[in-house]
Amino acid sequence: MSGAAVLAIGSIVAKLLGALYRIPLTNILGAQGMGMYQLVFPVFALFTVLATAGIPTALSRIVAEKRVGGEPTKKYLFSAMLTLGALGAIFAIITFALSGQLAKWQGNSDTRLGFVIIAPTVVLVVIIAGFRGWFQGEMYMIPTAVSNIIEQAVKLGAGIGLSLLLKPRGVIAAVNGALLGLAISEVCALIYLIIVYFVRGKNLRGEKLRLMPGEARNFFKMSFPIAVVALMMPLSNFSDSVIIVNMLKLSGVSEAAATAEYGLLCGPVNSLINMPIVLIMSLAVAIVPSVSVSRVKMDIDGIMLKSKLSVKLSYLIGVPAAFFFGVFAKRIMATIYPALSIAELSIAINLLRISSANIVLLSSMQIYVSLLQALDKTGYAIVSMAIAITIKIVLSLLLTRYVGILGAALAAVTMSVAAYVGVNICYFKICGLHLEKNIGLNLLTGVIMGLVGIGVGSLIKNDIVATAVGFLVCAALYVWLVFLFGLLGREELEYLPMRRLLCGLHRIVRFWEYRDEIG
Repeated sequence: MSGAAVLAIGSIVAKLLGALYRIPLTNILGAQGMGMYQLVFPVFALFTVLATAGIPTALSRIVAEKRVGGEPTKKYLFSAMLTLGALGAIFAIITFALSGQLAKWQGNSDTRLGFVIIAPTVVLVVIIAGFRGWFQGEMYMIPTAVSNIIEQAVKLGAGIGLSLLLKPRGVIAAVNGALLGLAISEVCALIYLIIVYFVRGKNLRGEKLRLMPGEARNFFKMSFPIAVVALMMPLSNFSDSVIIVNMLKLSGVSEAAATAEYGLLCGPVNSLINMPIVLIMSLAVAIVPSVSVSRVKMDIDGIMLKSKLSVKLSYLIGVPAAFFFGVFAKRIMATIYPALSIAELSIAINLLRISSANIVLLSSMQIYVSLLQALDKTGYAIVSMAIAITIKIVLSLLLTRYVGILGAALAAVTMSVAAYVGVNICYFKICGLHLEKNIGLNLLTGVIMGLVGIGVGSLIKNDIVATAVGFLVCAALYVWLVFLFGLLGREELEYLPMRRLLCGLHRIVRFWEYRDEIG
């Protein structure tokens, strides 16, 4: 959990910077410009996942397992980097060559130059992912956290600066400036990771760099199912980029309005939804090598402890965030995105209310997927997510065509429900993890918090003050209810960051448990 804490702190800072980036960028580009930006990004994400081929996660897992036996690990990094560099170059060329065709498929030919700009960045991202995988396998999470912060900080400065500089030339030029800022941020993050590698890797000199045939076969055999799972969500997002704008156009919406509505869903709304999800993803990243080590050691108790606590934490973060966004959607959107028109603001508010359920569903689903990967049961996750994405694609085609952009949000929530149920059932069959009572109490806690939030919001007229006061009241109430209902036990607090503070709060709320100690 200490590794997860490092990643979580880095993620908090990175997401704050990312939010600071998205807010002015949305106000600079407008809904249509953000729609163009978000049309390019899913393709970029899909190609980078295809290029990484599951290698970084497999690298973190196999390095963690080899460390247990004191075996050298540098050779795995060397082989991974050769493969990642080659794959990154191939997909960068594909992105460049298909730039015009990709723009036509998505229904907006103005994004062609954006694909050209972003193509070389594919190589940078996959190499960065390789370094992060190796460091995570070494249980050294600081480089991942710091490189994430560097990415966001540079993107904030370069992306906003270039988009502002190019805005007088039109929306398309401003969007391309933001994409160029993204490329610059990846260059800076890679330079940092290279420096850290040479500083930390100086003690690894003399290790052989060539994998034996059996080692290479096992390594890439492990990578394949992880690559398939990693491909699922970017493939889902790519399908959105192709389906949503085209279906909206078929329903009678103009190309500019369709792109703007797509931009509202994937820009302002999803960026807010992803903030708490990224915190939980930090836990998911850290849990793979940790549980893999427990599996190698045949430590069943360790697997169950880590599984139970990580799933609990996903609910403890996801549930209050989902209820808070649902209750304060109107206040949050009005505060953060004042440049949106009244019509755009109304759409964004409804999208946020619908999509807030994804915070709980996607975050807990990702924890279960990571646990399945760590236990070498990735096939279960592949089947569950494939079924869920198929359901989403069918519903997106139907609902977006006849309901509009809200139908796309409903289809996404339905996919999350299907994927969550699938991986939950699979993991229960493997480990028999029972958390029904805990989940029920957690949802009850969220409902109580939400009702209090509605009361607070009704008393305060100013959007900024209502959001800030509502957040403080809801956060304090939720923590008190969590301890009151016993959602976290005394022994579990010992494994969490800031355990002294949490133990002190636990002692205050559940004072009756400490009477014997006081006596």
